Amino acid sequence: MYVAEKVIDASAIMAIILNEPSRDKVIAWTRGAALVSPEMIDAEIGNGLINLFRRHKIAEADLLTAYQRFTEIPLRKVNAGITGALKIACRYGIFAYDAYYLEAASRLGLPLVTLDGSMAQTGRALKLDVCGKE
Repeated sequence: MYVAEKVIDASAIMAIILNEPSRDKVIAWTRGAALVSPEMIDAEIGNGLINLFRRHKIAEADLLTAYQRFTEIPLRKVNAGITGALKIACRYGIFAYDAYYLEAASRLGLPLVTLDGSMAQTGRALKLDVCGKE
């Protein structure tokens, strides 16, 4: 049986693991799909959680619970394709971390799931199928 794959970014994963209001939307977009992310996703999730902690928006125990939830999400981690991502970042004036997801979706021919409006806009400019903010 063929299972469709989708590239998912940190914003969408954070919505899931933190039970944010957009969680259900992300789950609907990814239902039945195998999820793919660039290999640096673990570090980006960790950094995002620490940023919330440092701004006093999440307690340490909640941070650790959220990270545990992240580790339970089945993800196929792929090479970040740094050279291609850097070209995308330069062309569109975006952060390299955002470009890693865009490069992976483009290279693999997969849809991108994101809650980042800027990344969704760039993905559409790259002619990607984007599940995310308009």
